[in-house]
Amino acid sequence: MKKRMYRARRRMNHVVNELSHALLLAGSREIDMRLTKEDSGLRLHMESAFSPEHQRRMEHMAKLLQPVFRDPAVVETYGELPGEDQYSEESELALVGQMVDASQVIVDAGRVRMDLFLAY
Repeated sequence: MKKRMYRARRRMNHVVNELSHALLLAGSREIDMRLTKEDSGLRLHMESAFSPEHQRRMEHMAKLLQPVFRDPAVVETYGELPGEDQYSEESELALVGQMVDASQVIVDAGRVRMDLFLAY
């Protein structure tokens, strides 16, 4: 169990890093974040406004974060690879979508709300 908790914490750090980076690139000036440790995992809630010209980018991000199928092998293969320059922002967000066990992302005009869960 300790190993799963450690792995979940490391993955959640990656998730927070990638999402805050994506939001800042989309013109966010303030990101509200709440990270909660639950009995069965970690829950992340993020909310932010973004620049109107990034509406489509945020809608695409929402799709990447809510994949129809999650493949644990993808996370095991690519989740721990170093090197930010090797991958595009889109591939990193797709990996984040594979890392989390449950996600709900709502994109309104100029605002995004995310609720992500990563189990131990």
